[in-house]
Formats: sequence, structure tokens, C-alpha cells
Amino acid sequence: MPIPKSVLVSLLLFGACAAIAHPGETAEKTEQKSVLLAQADRPEGGIGLTTSWPGPVLNQGDTISHVLEVSRATSGQRVRIQNSNHGANYFTTPFSAAVQAAVATAPGASATKVTDQQMEITLPAGSSQIVIVQTVTKDNIPGNVDDASWAPGTQLQVDWLLSTSPSNGAPVETGRAVDSKWITYGQASTASVEPNAPAASQSKPSDARWSLLRSPPNIGAGEKVTFEIDKTNYLLTSPATLKIGLDSASTASDRDFAKGLQDAIAASLNANINYDARSSTLTFSPATSFPFSFSMTAGPVGANKDYLLELSDNRIGQIDVAKAGVRLGSLSQPPIKPLLGVNEASGEFGVGPYAFKYAYPGKDRIGWAAKQGFGIIRVPFLFQNIQSASGAALNEGAMRQLDFVVNECAVQRVICLLDLHNYGSYYRDDSTEQALPGTSNASNARLAEFWAQIARRYKDQSLVWFGLMNEPNKQTALQWVKTSNTIAAAIRATGASNKIVFQGTAWDGAWHWTTSGNAIQMLKAYDPGGNFAFEAHQYLDADGSGTSPNCVAGSGARLVPFTTWLKKNALQGLIGEIGWAANSGCTTEATALLQSFKDATDESSAGGYIGLTYWANGPWWPDSYMFLAEPRPFPGGPEPEQLKLLKSYVPR
Repeated sequence: MPIPKSVLVSLLLFGACAAIAHPGETAEKTEQKSVLLAQADRPEGGIGLTTSWPGPVLNQGDTISHVLEVSRATSGQRVRIQNSNHGANYFTTPFSAAVQAAVATAPGASATKVTDQQMEITLPAGSSQIVIVQTVTKDNIPGNVDDASWAPGTQLQVDWLLSTSPSNGAPVETGRAVDSKWITYGQASTASVEPNAPAASQSKPSDARWSLLRSPPNIGAGEKVTFEIDKTNYLLTSPATLKIGLDSASTASDRDFAKGLQDAIAASLNANINYDARSSTLTFSPATSFPFSFSMTAGPVGANKDYLLELSDNRIGQIDVAKAGVRLGSLSQPPIKPLLGVNEASGEFGVGPYAFKYAYPGKDRIGWAAKQGFGIIRVPFLFQNIQSASGAALNEGAMRQLDFVVNECAVQRVICLLDLHNYGSYYRDDSTEQALPGTSNASNARLAEFWAQIARRYKDQSLVWFGLMNEPNKQTALQWVKTSNTIAAAIRATGASNKIVFQGTAWDGAWHWTTSGNAIQMLKAYDPGGNFAFEAHQYLDADGSGTSPNCVAGSGARLVPFTTWLKKNALQGLIGEIGWAANSGCTTEATALLQSFKDATDESSAGGYIGLTYWANGPWWPDSYMFLAEPRPFPGGPEPEQLKLLKSYVPR
């Protein structure tokens, strides 16, 4: 998706909850879900936040004005306004000073500082406007964060959030409580997220990463499979060798192909690659262009067999993806009764203590979901909350919070899809900074071991599915499938048979599944256990980001590229996120999308959908969140229109 949906949740703060910080305030979160609240008719009385700035991007030196439009206030009512996220501190005057200056021109209004970035405004009676003016600094802005990969250059996100005060609060209008902009700045030369292939002068032989991939996942008689060997992160300066051979777990052999492995490799050699068939050793000269590919054509196919190859004995670097296998015959995944459910989001809202920075669904929510007929719950979580550094053991106290969710899902017989909600990033090997897995300072192997620890914990819980990563977006599809395969292999090495859910890159959008490269590269995804599915997301607004209450005509057909791919390749898929606002245009498009999902559910291993989880429900969403599909007050309030529509498609 082109714009990250960063969580800008304007929590209503009451009593002891008044200290809960907005998730966007945490510097640890470089990518989060965005929330733009639903448009609503102007109430009889209330306050809303508007700006006349024409676009999403600010440049250094730009001046932006925000207007607090007050309607029919009672004297002494209060409202809070907060400036947050990575760009909040890069204005010429502190936010508190900007608000004080604005209030000084509004007769009868006053302001009190709650924090450096949050102010409480006491309103005069009647209707008025309070204009807050801020200018982006022209000074050098340090750092290496890019919050807007969809925009040219490098940007820091800044958010303005309006909320009612805990005491004598003025009502805040839904739809006019949040504004977000992105400040373009000059990124520092030392980036926390590295490019995929550093220059030779910046890398060393130990940085090399090898991988073995194959495509497609299964073939019939006379059909061809292509294997490829790739190397990244290091430019060879001398010949490098590694071995390739049949894995001992293979149930097929060279006799099942028109030509065997040695002949297939020999037919693809060039002047820069040598192959010693006696020792099964490949030698790559520094002039080799990677990947090195070779193809094999299946002979007659009877009963299903698996042909597995393995890389070994590398002289430099590490082998991230050592094995790849192709099924001779059908994938034969058993059909699953399609499951409808919801995202129970709040576990990705922040980094820090449980119940203060983030939360998971409680027993009441899981039980409620089961009573609605929902068969699956997607549970977002962040690696930072359960692991302190790369390679560290999982935090036992934090994991017990997830244990509760998993165990309650088991009681209710509901699938618990654990969703690592980190947008394709993970710790660097040598620090708690983040980078892209598979680069020289952030190994795929470390992220894979993180998942292996989770798999060991839940491998006896068949209702737990593993969602490897939410919305990768800075990697290419090829880079991401290598990371995914490394994780899948580590999970299966623990003995876990839980379903693995692969995601694509480019924000995992269903409508861009073909143009993003996912349609080609994700066919190289390999689960040694053969129990897997693919996940895509789809929103209905103009850019598919899920940040607008307005749905585009025809957007209900956006699943077609992903659906076609699933059916063509007889693969199982699920829609991990879909959400819409409660208006007639969105209801029309959402109905079309849900019907297309229903029409393409998996039947008799022919490929198609096995699940859909709506975005979003969860304990920390404000009542005004435009996509909320749960009753408020929970659980006894009126059902939102989104919930009613979802329930009408629950399989019976």
C-alpha cells in the first residue's frame, strides 16, 4: 500500500488511564498503522481540527496553520491537542509555545501544558476559532528514519491529535480529530535500513548470503521447475564454491525427470561458472552474474513425490535458504471451511509495558468473536515487546500475555493468527536498532530463530497460525521471499506443523499482486512442512491505504489479481486486512468484495480463500474510529453497519 497506516489512536483518557501515551509518541515505532477517523455530520456542539495545507508533504521552512473550530461550547469546557510522531520536534517554536500564542488571540480561552507536546485548552462560551501556526525548521534535521516510502526523498511523520479532556471535556467531532503530514528532510548518510547490496568496499566475505529457490511449487508430467542459486551482500573478489545435491528427505529422484540434476546444471553453465559432478561442487568466479538458474522437466507423474535439493559446504558467508523442493503431483492441501473473523488490534500500538503501551484481546473479546460466528482472530504483536535484542531469549512475562490469548482461542475453537506487525524490519545483529533482514548487519537467520522460539512454544497448538510479517514494503519481492523461506525452514526444524502464512511485499496489496512482483517471486515460497497459505490486504479508498472513509467506485473488484493467482496455482490464501467506513458507497463496494471472496473460497484443493480478517477491532480503538466493527460500549452496544455486513457472510 502506498501510504503506511500509522496508528494515530486518540485514546479517550479517563481516571487512571490518563497517563496512557498515544502510540505515535514512541520513538521505537518507525512504522505503524494509521487511523483517520470517520467523516460525520457536524454535531450540535463540538470542536474539530482543520487545515488548509493542500497536500500530505511539508518542506523545511513551510508554515502550516491548524484551526480549532469551536461550535457552541459551554464556558469552561476543555479539549486537549497533541503534536506527536518523529517530526513533532522540528518546528521553529515548541508546540506548547505555538498553542499559547494561538490562545492569546482568542478572547476567553486559556491553555495549560500537560506535557511538552500536549496542551489542554479551556474554551470560552459559544463558537470561535483558535489558529495554531507552526513553521518547519530550516536547520539540519538529523536521523535516518523514512516514514513515507511512497513519497520522493526522506520524510518524518508528524501528527496533530485532538481529544476531549478527562474533566469537563468538550465533545470532539469524529472525522476532524486527526491530521498527519510528512516533513521532507535531508537523511543522514548512516542509515538504519541498509540497501540490499552494499558496495564491495563496505562488505566482507562473511557478509555473503546464499539462497536456493525454486518455482513453481508443484509440477505435473512434462512441466518444468526452475531452481536458482543467489548470492547477496558481497561482491566476489575471488572464486567461491559450494555444493548442491539431493536432500536425504527427498522422495523423488533424478529418474523422475527427463534429465537429472547434473545434466540440468551442465546445460546452464557459462564461462564464469564451473561444475564438478563428482563432488557436486559449483565454483563461481568474481564475474558471475547471480542468480544462477537451471531447469528440470518432469517425466511421468504417478503418486505425489517431493524432489528436494540442498546447498552445503559454502566457503564464504552464510547459507540463508539451504533447501528448496518441488512437488511432483498436486500440493494436496486439505480444503478448509472458509473462516471469517477480525483483527483484534492493540498489540501493535506501542513498545513498552503491557497494558500501558499495548494490549491483547481479553477473554471477553475472544468469546464475543466466537459468538458472532467468527472462526479466526488475527492478533498483531511487535517483536520489541517480547524480545530485547537480536538472538535474545523471548521475554517470559511478555509471552505469558500471548499465552493467554492462544489458550482462550483454543477454548473457543477459534484460529489465532499471530501477526508480527513490524512492516518487514527486525533488529540488527549487533544492536537494538532496526534494519531489513537479509542485509549484512541484520541476518535472516536471527529473525528465523526469533520465529523458531515462538514455534517451539506453540507447536502443540494446532489452532495457532504463524503470520510471518505484516506488510513488508522496503524489500523487493525476491528479497522478501528469501527471508520468508529462511523463517519457514526454522519453524519446521522445531517440529511445528502449524500453518505458516506468507505475505508479499509492497504493503501486501491484493490489487498490486502482479505489478509488485509478488505474483512471480512468491511462487518461490517454500514450506518444508507443506502447510501454508498466502496473505494479502485490500482497502477500498483511492490509494488503497485504508486512511479515508471514501471508497472508490469499482474498488470491490480489487481482489481479482490475487484471486486469479491463487486459482491458477491451486494455492490457499486469506485476506488479512480489509476495512471500510459506514456509508452507502463503501457498503456497496464492501459487499462486492465480500461476495468475490465468497465466490473464490477454496474447494477441493482447487485454490482460493480460506479466511478473511476485518480491520479492525480491539480494546484501545476510540469509539470514533471509522472502521470499528464492534459494539460500543463493548459488548452490549448497538452493532455497527460493518459488523452486520460481515456477519451476513459468515459461513454456515
